[in-house]
Amino acid sequence: MNKKFFWGFSLAEILIAVAIVGIIAAITVPGVITNYNKKVLITQLQKNYIEMQEMLLTLKTENYQKGLYGSRLNKKGSQNASANAGSFLRNYYKLTDDCTSETQPCFADKYANISNMEESDFSCSTGYSVTVASGAAICIIPAEITEEEVTDETTGETTTNEIKNPAIVYIDVNGKDDPNIGGRDMFTFNIYEDFTIDEIDPAGADLTTLETEREELYNDNCLTSSVGKGCFSKILNDNWELNY
Repeated sequence: MNKKFFWGFSLAEILIAVAIVGIIAAITVPGVITNYNKKVLITQLQKNYIEMQEMLLTLKTENYQKGLYGSRLNKKGSQNASANAGSFLRNYYKLTDDCTSETQPCFADKYANISNMEESDFSCSTGYSVTVASGAAICIIPAEITEEEVTDETTGETTTNEIKNPAIVYIDVNGKDDPNIGGRDMFTFNIYEDFTIDEIDPAGADLTTLETEREELYNDNCLTSSVGKGCFSKILNDNWELNY
């Protein structure tokens, strides 16, 4: 008579295999989820960056040869933010929430830094805050031309220098939703005289100098800043990769 043999796995072998798969999953899945979340947030940041670029291009066209300081994004005299930054946001974006000079509820109350997750209160009371159709919270502090008196130590003569302060932008790419961490969903950057979006003024700088200054700003600030100062510079340097 023919003998039939049935080959298979024992219960012990199956349990060992399941345990190994479980260990591997426990090690790899959190990393996969973290990387996925980073990709989602950086994609949201890039979309908002492109959208703001388009809005600024329109503003630039409307203010031909006047630049940022001749546009509605510049503070004039004793104007409040509603008359300049607010005017830009209301006219160029579709808003779902207009918080005016009240930072909340557009933004979260507190934001943490990447380094030790220490939280800090967030306020943008000198700017104008909104939530836009993409779900991002944006606050813009208008550009401003100020004057600074400088005294020559040798002659004692005092001269007045004109200082052009760029518009400052704070953006939480998913509004007040978590994680509310600087450099993850919260970023800061500037709008310069030629309507360029960056953290370093590109005027008069070549690409190498610009990249070096961005890297220095990142090293000095990003991981300890609750508003992501310096993080946007790193992202621009790394071609929209979140490598920190």
